[in-house]
Formats: sequence, structure tokens, C-alpha cells
Amino acid sequence: MIGCAPRVQELKIDHVDASSKNILLSNDDGWAATNIRATYYKLKDAGYNVYMVAPVSQRSGFGGKFDVPDSPTLETDGGFAYPPAGSPSWGHEQTDDHIWYFNGTPASCVAFGLQYLPEYYNKSLKFDLIVSGPNEGDNLGEAAYTGSGTIGASYNAIYQGVPGIAFSGNNFNNSFFKDDMNLTDNMSPATIYGTKIVEFVNSVFAAQGKNKQVLPAGVGLNVNFPNVGYLNETCTNPKWDLTWVNSRLTGDFASGADITYNKTSDSFVWTQTAWDALEVCENGDCKLPSENYVVQFMNCSASVSVFNVDYDANSYLERQVQKSLSALFN
Repeated sequence: MIGCAPRVQELKIDHVDASSKNILLSNDDGWAATNIRATYYKLKDAGYNVYMVAPVSQRSGFGGKFDVPDSPTLETDGGFAYPPAGSPSWGHEQTDDHIWYFNGTPASCVAFGLQYLPEYYNKSLKFDLIVSGPNEGDNLGEAAYTGSGTIGASYNAIYQGVPGIAFSGNNFNNSFFKDDMNLTDNMSPATIYGTKIVEFVNSVFAAQGKNKQVLPAGVGLNVNFPNVGYLNETCTNPKWDLTWVNSRLTGDFASGADITYNKTSDSFVWTQTAWDALEVCENGDCKLPSENYVVQFMNCSASVSVFNVDYDANSYLERQVQKSLSALFN
């Protein structure tokens, strides 16, 4: 079980000049998903210069896979048939040229935003932060880190020196923004998540103003929201109720994607399994709770985990394995 009480953070937000900050927004659920559209408008209403580039259709589970269009036009419909087959493989909303789709994975959408948009606008465009998500469904633990396209978008920006934060919500709705988005409905999970992301981003930039580099090179954040609003009416006013909790990717209750075989239907079913390896702690603060524990067992709490794209083992483990394999190097 958890070794001690989790560290809880209260965001203290100083004034942020949002108009001076450029944010690249992406996801893996597609550019027409309700969650990302609500977050786009919430960040924009807060004064940020937001540029959204997201896959033209669902790309969940693609991790850091890097795909680019192999045709100048779409061979199949985009998500929710928006846009339809035959449309260009990349483009923007007719009414807003800051909202883009790209026929690729989240990772390549980030590259499109960082490389192509400055050329399109014919101006220098330096992004201060990438926000990925909020995903429609949580992304908890190290196994999600390797498989989630939402997190994959964030660390592909981090590779290129842009600070990145992946956000995931617990609303598995997979809905079209034209059918489901209501920015005035304070019980709507998508609206609540967008509002909380603005609060979080404000805090990041406020801290950055003081310390110059709140997220060091190679470091990102993975944030998972709980059920809110209509999904959990005990968490109906997240501005005050929701608690931010420091967490880690691994630890007690951490789990990963798995399959089970159904003999009756002769088919496989996606499931989640906990393994001993996911409880091992070799780096970071081992006393912190896992993301799974925070979101699943702490009502109205969001997990905030710090990750590093340096995938090398720590020096102790390196020496341990090198010693075991020393005969290979003699």
C-alpha cells in the first residue's frame, strides 16, 4: 500500500501575460473531438495565442509512432466524416486558421505545428508550451506512457526543446464537438477539463516567469483528471473541490494494457493487469502514490507526474547489469 500521505499542491497563480505566450495544442482523439475543442476555446478566451494541430481522425494508442500523409488528399473520411474523403490531407477550419487537422499521428502533428506553421504564416513562431489533450479517457501509469498518443505528442515536442504537458480526462465519450460541446455548461466534463487546464497552464507560466525554466530540458508532465460534473456530482465545482496531487507513473495499483481470450466467442478482449515490475521504484520519490491510486481512490483528485525522456537506467542499475555481462566486454 501507499507508504505515506500524498503531497497535495494548491496552485497559487500570479498574473500571467497570456497574450505573449504561444501554445501548440494537440491530441490523439482527433481534431473534431469535444475535449480538445473545449480546451482550445478556454485557452483562447484566457488570452493565449493557441494553435491547434490534431489528427484528422482517431489515433489513440499510437504512442510516439510517426506517420505522415502518403497522399495529398484523404482516401477515407476524417473523424465524424469531418472532413470527408477527398479533402486535402491537411487544412484548417474555414472560420479559424488556428485550428488545423493533419493526416498523421499525434507525434507528426506536433512536427507539423513546429515546422510547417511558421512557414504557412510566414513569420517566426516560437512555441512556449505544448498542451496535449485532454484525452477522452485516462492515461495512467508507465504502460500508458509508451502507448498513449496523447503522451506521445507531448514527448515528441519535448525532444525538440518545447516544454510539454499531457492531460487526460476520465470521460470516455468520444463525441463530435458540434454535437456535444457547451462551453457555458459548468457540469460538462469537457468544459470543466478545459477550465482546469487554463488554471494549470497559468500556474506553469507564472512559475516560469520567476524561475525562467519551470520544466527543465527533457522533462514533461502527465496529468490525469478524475470524473467530474455529470460523471461525478460530488465533484461539481472543481475550481474549489479538485485537488492536485503529486504522483508517479509506477507504484501500487499501477497497471498496463493486456488481453484475455474468450473461448466461447473465439475472440480477444482488451483488459488491464497489474504486474510486479510496475511497482518497482528505481527513480524519483518512491513515497509518492501512483497515478492509478490518485485517480481511482482519491475522490476529485488529479494526478500530476513528472517524467523524463532520458530513458537510460540510473547509474547503479547500469553498473549492476554491466557487471553481470562483463564477460562480453573482456
